Amino acid sequence: MSTSSLVPLAATGSLALATAAQGQGAPAQDAPAQVAAQPTASDIVVTGTRISGFTAPTPVTAISQAQLQEKAVHTVSELLQDIPQLRINQNVGKSSEPVGASTADLRGLGPQRTLVLLDGRRLPLTDPAGTIDTNVIPTALISNVEIVTGGASAAYGSDAVAGVVNFTLERNLEGFRGDLSYAQTKYDDFHRPAVSLAYGHGFMDDRLHVEAAFDYLRNSGQTSQASRPWGSHRTALLTNPNYTATNGQPRLIIADNSTFSQMTPGGVLGRTSGLALARLLGFPTGTGVQFGPNGQPVPFNYGTNVGGTYMTGGDGGSFEDGGNLLPILKRYTGYGRIDFDLTQDIKLFGDYLQSRTETRSDLTANYDNGTLTINADNAYLPAALRSAMAAANMRSFALGRQQLEDGTAFFSTRTTMRRGAIGVEGKFGGWSWDVSGQIGSTHYRQDSTNNRIQTRFFNAVDAVINPATGQPVCRVTLQNPGSSNPDISGCVPVNLFGAGAINQAAQAYYLGNSWQSSVQREKVFYLNLKGSPFTTWAGDVSLAAGAEYRTEQTVLTSDPDSAAARWRSINAQPFSGKYNVKEVYGEVVVPLARDMAFAKNLELNGAVRYTDYSTSGGVATWKVGLNYAPVSDIRFRGTISRDIRAPNNYELFSRGNQVISQLVDRPSNVSGQVLQVTSGNPDLKPEKADTRAIGAVFQPGWLPGFRMSVDYYSIKIKDAISTVSGQNIVDFCFNGQTVYCASVVRDASGRLTRVNVVPFNAQSQKTSGIDFEAMYRFPLRTFGEGTMTFRVLANYVAELKTIANGVTNDYVGLAGVSPPPLGVPQWRFNAEARYQIGRAKLGVTYSFIDGGKYDTRFNVTTLDIDNNNIPSRGYVDLDASYKLTGNFDIYGRIDNLFNVAPPIAPNAIVQPQIANSPFYDTRGMFWTLGVRARF
Repeated sequence: MSTSSLVPLAATGSLALATAAQGQGAPAQDAPAQVAAQPTASDIVVTGTRISGFTAPTPVTAISQAQLQEKAVHTVSELLQDIPQLRINQNVGKSSEPVGASTADLRGLGPQRTLVLLDGRRLPLTDPAGTIDTNVIPTALISNVEIVTGGASAAYGSDAVAGVVNFTLERNLEGFRGDLSYAQTKYDDFHRPAVSLAYGHGFMDDRLHVEAAFDYLRNSGQTSQASRPWGSHRTALLTNPNYTATNGQPRLIIADNSTFSQMTPGGVLGRTSGLALARLLGFPTGTGVQFGPNGQPVPFNYGTNVGGTYMTGGDGGSFEDGGNLLPILKRYTGYGRIDFDLTQDIKLFGDYLQSRTETRSDLTANYDNGTLTINADNAYLPAALRSAMAAANMRSFALGRQQLEDGTAFFSTRTTMRRGAIGVEGKFGGWSWDVSGQIGSTHYRQDSTNNRIQTRFFNAVDAVINPATGQPVCRVTLQNPGSSNPDISGCVPVNLFGAGAINQAAQAYYLGNSWQSSVQREKVFYLNLKGSPFTTWAGDVSLAAGAEYRTEQTVLTSDPDSAAARWRSINAQPFSGKYNVKEVYGEVVVPLARDMAFAKNLELNGAVRYTDYSTSGGVATWKVGLNYAPVSDIRFRGTISRDIRAPNNYELFSRGNQVISQLVDRPSNVSGQVLQVTSGNPDLKPEKADTRAIGAVFQPGWLPGFRMSVDYYSIKIKDAISTVSGQNIVDFCFNGQTVYCASVVRDASGRLTRVNVVPFNAQSQKTSGIDFEAMYRFPLRTFGEGTMTFRVLANYVAELKTIANGVTNDYVGLAGVSPPPLGVPQWRFNAEARYQIGRAKLGVTYSFIDGGKYDTRFNVTTLDIDNNNIPSRGYVDLDASYKLTGNFDIYGRIDNLFNVAPPIAPNAIVQPQIANSPFYDTRGMFWTLGVRARF
């Protein structure tokens, strides 16, 4: 048995499951002892290798169909949350990424370094950024999930730097299987109806076997974090106006009751101008100027801790209540497969997968954080304020405003993925082979409504009185009569003074919908051969060899205004990229000793792969592993490997995607609106990783049903392809890492105006830690003939470092700051207990997620933040099922039984996620009820 645990398949009425992909069907020789001391048909045996019947030295974790049912999950992302080695990545509404997408990320090294397979074959990328949304996997037929937690490029293919997640679908389903469920939270949201249907049948004396499956899921989500008690306090990250490098005060503060210091729905003057004009208007000392409902100036009360974006208290506005917990999600998946035995030794097969995922999220409404310029001759300027400006000899002032009249901005995506494959597999003389080809494509569409064309809006804001008519007119129209440019001739002046002042005619002029559409195409051809060429004194030598040819293409288009970078946000730039990959591989297992005095078993495993990228040339990867069992009760295992990943089309060829970010400038410590532009880098080169793992598997014969494994791992990536967030680029440049300074753009006055986020080859990235897994299953007859199972999965991360320009940053325990990079907890573990008696099953799970720091780089040499500590969390889940008849089960589950709130860690944007870390539950208590049927 190669996995670090044996996963029992206890689902009522389930068939005996096939093993992992690549035809790995023989039970491994060290399969854990069961209650009856023998493996049963309901056990899953996986190998983590292309060679059948071999106990791989690479640690593998398996998740069974039974666990999928016990957790009452209908998306792969929900299932993977309980695997400590996986970092949770789900975008709840960030416009720079596919909203609602959930990706697999082993070891926290990034989803691009985790190879995702379906039945051992690749899936097409589901978005232009080059990742795979696990929502496309058909859950109705999943038989098990194999997670290879270590470098696996030599055996499985390029990109498997952190490991492989392989989803295996059931091959021999006979009859009908259905699952109908409904779920929601205690807050009456996250409504989730789900349906899974599957059917399989054999014809022509089982020479022809047909399977089909369909999944439907809808999750209403929740787009207001204020719906939760912990999210209703308007908590934000503030800059401390009293901070200096020497006065001992923190640079940043996390505080409740935060409001905008330069924005309200009716508009507010910038602080410097506002304080000066307030005195001339006769307002109380210390107040500023804002505009009331009728557009007239009224006092604006400042709170405390007044910074460039936020303050504590005062009259400012807020967007915080609208921070997303999860967008609206709908998913449809259809799958079909046909197998036909052409002869006793040759089988033809074909399958087709189509998935459609739709998401919808609301975004922050249009706003201007004190960045609008209002001239003294503005047509709508109240007379009292115009007189005050004249008295102060002030020609213009800065205005901040929340454009609530523009309506809610919606951000939606639609992803349609198709993958079809045909192939033939056979066997001869103890050898097996297969040849197959597949074509996949993903059509990805992203729409943003109520976006703002900046040129038009600024034209409309600069309104003056037309001397010929005495009516407001855009200055640009007055100065350019007869212009054929619709930005000029169609300009409608806008009144910004007072909430609700903007009329629909003006909105029709400057508002619109932006979009981007991309197609990711993939073609892959496989050839595999495996068998035993000869036998040594210790047993058969096993060999697997093969070749793979693959093409990857991405073509992205966008609306003309996006291409011209006219919108306020996103502005996806069209690009296209294509490359091909040729690979050949070989893997061998050589038994060195068996049933000898010094070794119950000793095996050597080796693999080598040569990969030729059309963009960067050829590179070799390899793996060497050893299994050594001195006695039956214990096995030692170890591997070393070289793995590779080349940059994808997006990392190489993307021409830009822009968002408005709230960044804190250094050394002024002032927060403000900054344009952040993300693009590709054609000069990227492939990264290389060296992986080492050593561990032991303990399975004592004197304790049937018990198994434990402990593994140490270390992954070091040279020339790691890295992306750093805009805020980190500014901070790193300020701290002397000059390699980042070229990406920081300032205007003539020195004000920060733009940050360019471009992937680059860092010196290195590395991680190391320890995985622990244990299971104990035994009969418990206290209440009858029952079975008790205990299982623990744990991961300890010692380091997760990036080294660039000679400076090291460690992200272990980083739990607050927005990615990239995204940290990982130092400790995560899941402990579960399950009891089965007769028709009933009961389970309880405890999940622990370690705390950490808001930012691991804070408070090291300077006091960066008032409270840098993020507390840990523990969650209790319950599940139960009961077999009503031979055909029907009912089941239920409660996640986060005690409704534990997440730790508070707001990110630094105008609509912050108050609980920003993806590791902690923001949903609250979530219950599921369902019924399963099988005929």
